[in-house]
Amino acid sequence: MRDLLKSIPDAWGPKFEAESGAVTRTRTGPNEIGFRAPTHMALVLLTPQPDREVALNSDRKSVFMAPVGTVEIVPADSELFARWRTAKENLLLALAPDKLSALAGLEFQTEDFEFRPPEGGHVDEKALLLASLIREEFQKGEPSNRLYFDSLITVFSTYLLRNYSTLGSRPQHQSQGGLSAKAWRDIQDYIRANLADELSVERLAMVAGLSPSHFLRAFRQTTGQPPHQYVLATRLEMAEQLVVSTDLPLSMVARLAGFSNHSHMTASMRQHKSTTPSTLRRTRGNR
Repeated sequence: MRDLLKSIPDAWGPKFEAESGAVTRTRTGPNEIGFRAPTHMALVLLTPQPDREVALNSDRKSVFMAPVGTVEIVPADSELFARWRTAKENLLLALAPDKLSALAGLEFQTEDFEFRPPEGGHVDEKALLLASLIREEFQKGEPSNRLYFDSLITVFSTYLLRNYSTLGSRPQHQSQGGLSAKAWRDIQDYIRANLADELSVERLAMVAGLSPSHFLRAFRQTTGQPPHQYVLATRLEMAEQLVVSTDLPLSMVARLAGFSNHSHMTASMRQHKSTTPSTLRRTRGNR
């Protein structure tokens, strides 16, 4: 991992990093911060901020009312200063320039772009919806669905490129339809062969030969569910098979099936199968 959020104090809130980028849900204040952005950043306010003070690449500070849903963009290498006088909650995404350029190439057929940060206090309801979905995952605590987080970051990144960069006027690649029969077979084979590893939207899209956003649409159209739900069902299926057909320690079963640990596997199986690995193993002799 690159530690894309190293400039943000750990005490401000939990962090998550995936192949597509990183995100943190911060709750702090009153406070201030100043740094040179090591990567592209996007902030969505989840609570209102009266008299928010921001300076981007300037000594001149702007003071404005920032309602819930306010979006702020900080391009990589920008000098940022921000001060808030009341406690705040926000989602902050960090997106590595090389990864975002690669995504732009897949989605817009060019890797060259510049961000166009909005004016202070600019509210974006769609960005707020995406931020709220990410916040819901943070609120669940561990275990978290890493592929779902990765999917949300990928969708958010594409949305930012479309709405807050020079790519907004370019046509986006919008192939229609679901996965081809070959792509679906390749995806199934890849998921099963790499179930113990951390799967990402970028890698799955490459296997299918599609851009990430088209892959997410096509996968749902083909299967009726998003990739993270399909992968979780596949992991639970493998875990159940290993629990009832082998004497492997449950901690090893969890690793082989791609769960972060035994507790993660147990919680997922309890939620989706209404049973637990220990229960399955105790009762397998009666089958």
